[in-house]
Amino acid sequence: MQILRRVFQIILYKIKKYIIVFLSFIGLGYVCWLVDTYVKLRYKFEALYLGTKSNRKSKYNLFNFRRNIHRLEKGLSYATLKDVFAEDYIYDTVYCLREGEKNSAFDEDSITWGKAVLKEYFSKVEHTEKVKKAYSVFQPLLSTNRFAENEIPYLESERAQSDISYSQLMNMALRRRSIRHFIDKEVSEDVIKKAYDIAKMSPSACNRQSFQYYFYNEKSIVKKLSQIPGGVAGYDIPTVIVIVGNYSGYFDERDINAPVIDASLAAMAFLFALETLGLGSVCINWPNLPDREAKIRNVLDLKASEFVIMMIGVGYPDPNGKIPFSKKRSADEVVKINKLIK
Repeated sequence: MQILRRVFQIILYKIKKYIIVFLSFIGLGYVCWLVDTYVKLRYKFEALYLGTKSNRKSKYNLFNFRRNIHRLEKGLSYATLKDVFAEDYIYDTVYCLREGEKNSAFDEDSITWGKAVLKEYFSKVEHTEKVKKAYSVFQPLLSTNRFAENEIPYLESERAQSDISYSQLMNMALRRRSIRHFIDKEVSEDVIKKAYDIAKMSPSACNRQSFQYYFYNEKSIVKKLSQIPGGVAGYDIPTVIVIVGNYSGYFDERDINAPVIDASLAAMAFLFALETLGLGSVCINWPNLPDREAKIRNVLDLKASEFVIMMIGVGYPDPNGKIPFSKKRSADEVVKINKLIK
């Protein structure tokens, strides 16, 4: 049966190849490329379609709420505060908070931060009819203790102080290498959460953070997952993290890159945090190929709006393991000053 399936695949491939050549010959090469690309990326496009669709239908979407709270934060951070702003979305924001809290759909941090910012907003702006309507929904929500007074915009001078020098940070960057050889020592979920506490401070589009870190430390699962993308043959990875983006955090297809950028920014901080905790890591690229997408969905119960961004292998480094030198491109080669201006 496997031989027949393989023969059938080869025949289909050859037919497809001839079709591409023919379409290119008659000037439809780009159309053919679009179809072929969609076939390859269909899982991601389907996640984008279904995610944005569910977002627009949702009555209390966590990520929409977080976005709106951040928009309020920015409005409250202006040097000269407007008498009124956010009238077009303030009611939707407080309604979303009420329903999300009532249905236990929002996490505690989002609720306390949201209430703090909303309280500050209502204390600063003029209460027009639209603002009054929203405030009437918000006011009863203050009766609960789920509130944080200090989670509102603050002065730059009040930022956390840092004594990390450039040379210290450079040393950390040099220290952080892709580790592929590990000792037999358990990686606890507590240390992973501790590293994420640093990663979560990374910038994110409107502070939505529409992604998840799925951590696996059972050997059979780790082996099964790490073999799906390819590129780790010959290495024994003790634990693996699958970083998954979620398009239900976005209402428009224009944000196709947002969860990838946000998760990647957090991942870099996460890798540095692991180093401070004595751990090593290796980033595992995720290829958007239909067979890999199908395989991982046979292992993980991903939502229709979710898609894999990357994997990270984590463990305690073997001091006798070798590391590729991986020379990096120089600043002169990469950083271009005032170029590409038309």
